[in-house]
Amino acid sequence: MSRANVIAVGMIDARFDCIRNGDTSAQLFAETSMAMEMAYALGAIDDGAFSHYKERYNRLYQTQAEAFLNDIRARAGL
Repeated sequence: MSRANVIAVGMIDARFDCIRNGDTSAQLFAETSMAMEMAYALGAIDDGAFSHYKERYNRLYQTQAEAFLNDIRARAGL
């Protein structure tokens, strides 16, 4: 692994850890997406790693969206 790869993976994984630990702010999701995109654009991660991170990101985002909708429905008594 190159130094750039190690740094990029560390940055991306740190953001995923924050999301998994309950920080689901829009800013963190934006930072995570940007970290993945920049690492891929700069060649620090390859196609396979980018796809893997994108799938993880989409699953976490979907989980958050579903929880948000369930919370709205519960508060509305639906």
